[in-house]
Amino acid sequence: MDKATLRKQYLDKRLSISRSRFLILTDDLVNQVKRIDWSEFRTVHIFLPIKKNNEVDTFSILNYFKNAEPQLQLVIPRTNFENFEMENVLYDHEYTLLRRNKYDIPEPIHGKIISNDQIDLVFIPLLAFDKKGNRAGYGKGFYDRFLRNCRPDVKKMGISFFEPVDEISDLNEFDIKLDSCICPDKIWEF
Repeated sequence: MDKATLRKQYLDKRLSISRSRFLILTDDLVNQVKRIDWSEFRTVHIFLPIKKNNEVDTFSILNYFKNAEPQLQLVIPRTNFENFEMENVLYDHEYTLLRRNKYDIPEPIHGKIISNDQIDLVFIPLLAFDKKGNRAGYGKGFYDRFLRNCRPDVKKMGISFFEPVDEISDLNEFDIKLDSCICPDKIWEF
């Protein structure tokens, strides 16, 4: 299936999730996150959710990290829509102030910038992914550009309410594959 079809289909599918189902799926995703050995990571980049699009509640993951993995240095993105780039801002559970950008994404107003080469793992937003680790995002290419500026060994982890499709048909040379993807009932490894 092509990315445009997947974007529409999976955004509609995500928007149709009831609030109670959303909470159950979020708990299941956090339970999968708990299964991972986080001791090999120092700095983790995690996106913040677009609430109106019913994106995965990554604040729940941040709260888990705060309580169970306090050794992790967490960074969140701040985007520049003029040059389609992102920077990593150190996240502090108590002091980071957020505001919504023009796409309704919560972003830090200020904070310490962490260089891309310090990041060990990136949580990558997506609408759909396939069984080979390819993903369909919103189509702006922010994360593909961002990942090209990270270390070659950075781990790329998707997170999704839904299982993978068999194949995404219209890949291009700029697409960067996931290493894994967390789903409510399984962690897919590629």
